[in-house]
Amino acid sequence: MKKAIITIAIVLLAVAAQAQIKVHDNGHISIGSLTQAFGIQVQPSGYTYFRTQSSEEWSWATLSYANHTKQKHWIVENPSLTNNRHVFFVTGDGYVYKKGSYRAVVGRPSARIEDAGAVLDQITGQWYIPEEEGSKGLAGFEEGRCPAVSAEEVKAVLPEAVTTDDKEQLYVDYEALTVFLIEALKEQRQETELLRKALEEHGLIEPRKR
Repeated sequence: MKKAIITIAIVLLAVAAQAQIKVHDNGHISIGSLTQAFGIQVQPSGYTYFRTQSSEEWSWATLSYANHTKQKHWIVENPSLTNNRHVFFVTGDGYVYKKGSYRAVVGRPSARIEDAGAVLDQITGQWYIPEEEGSKGLAGFEEGRCPAVSAEEVKAVLPEAVTTDDKEQLYVDYEALTVFLIEALKEQRQETELLRKALEEHGLIEPRKR
């Protein structure tokens, strides 16, 4: 019995040593840390943010639990912006908002995209309506519907632009589709130019001034 009590006491002391909390002189509160370097940080205004202690290049950080469909949880803040400093947030139903998108291209070119128009011809743009009640107020569903493409169609002709989560839900990479739009437009312009030259040669239209 005595040994069990000692063991429990040691465990409780270890837990207490990890459960650190400090109230700083300016009213700032640090939870899980005695400094503002990591852990949960609560400013005097009540604003709360999280700092992970991990030094890994990629790691998970538990942020918060959303208990309402439209409840927003800010993830990334850009201090250089004077207005709307938050640039990335997630709502309770999984909707993700971000301002702008920049993606580094890794690797080297292997082949030029050809017949981009033929690929896009097999993808249909459609209006989608929200399945869950209360989703109309989210971005993309302000008017009760959202323009999108079928992930199944995209996967059939361009599987590189579709990813699947652990629940077998399909997600479309619209940035990849933009690359095909660029090439399809260039293909169309080339065909239009060839047609114009043929019409000019047969005197059916006035030559374009160059």
